Amino acid sequence: MKTYDAGDTLPDEYKKALIDLLAFQADSEFAGGQRVAENMKYATRPEEAYRLAKKHMEEIGHGWYCYAILEPLGIDVNSRVQHLVENPDNPDPSKVRVINGFRKENWSLMFDSWADVAMFSTVVTPAAVAFLGQYRESSYIPWRKVSERIWQEEKGHLAFGVWAARRVIEFEGDEGRAKLQAAIEKFMKMGLGFPGRPDDESEHFGKYFEYGLKVKSAQQIQDEYMEIVSERLNELELEIPKNVEPDYDMRF
Repeated sequence: MKTYDAGDTLPDEYKKALIDLLAFQADSEFAGGQRVAENMKYATRPEEAYRLAKKHMEEIGHGWYCYAILEPLGIDVNSRVQHLVENPDNPDPSKVRVINGFRKENWSLMFDSWADVAMFSTVVTPAAVAFLGQYRESSYIPWRKVSERIWQEEKGHLAFGVWAARRVIEFEGDEGRAKLQAAIEKFMKMGLGFPGRPDDESEHFGKYFEYGLKVKSAQQIQDEYMEIVSERLNELELEIPKNVEPDYDMRF
């Protein structure tokens, strides 16, 4: 696999594909940080609020890391951030590209309580660990480098989810456990849908794979996701729902 570093001359089609993926990740990470901040209203105790605030900062940071390597590729990253800041509830898809699950009209329907916040990080974040982890092997070296940090921090967000879930059980007992259990299926739908359809052999995916920008198929990522989420739910002694259908569109 041929690799490229900062400052290298990039083939036109490679550069176009790279910008497409990086811009989508950067915008979605930043918008994801905005959504995480909105969940502060569900924080139940000071430590919960602190740890959620840390996650918010790191999600915004993930956007920043990606914007920092997009800018030298000729992208006006400042205008993208300004648009997201000025239009947090309904950003224009022609100006920024945000994953459907991180758009407010979809996100807000998933959350009702701190148990939901805990289960999002426990059940959806494994998909980010699996999906974003592949970019540590990207053919674009700057992306490879920032992806290592993003991957490590996403694992921290998963640990936050497990910690938060344990606290729900500690302080709320059987009622809290029931809330956590009830939230699993809706978040598993999102987690399973995160990497895209396994049977999607689109022209775009073929190019990403050919250029070494993506290195795993959607099915591989989905399998890795199930392995991680199953382990974490078993740790919490929660049941894994059967026959959960992925929500690929993430419009709730």
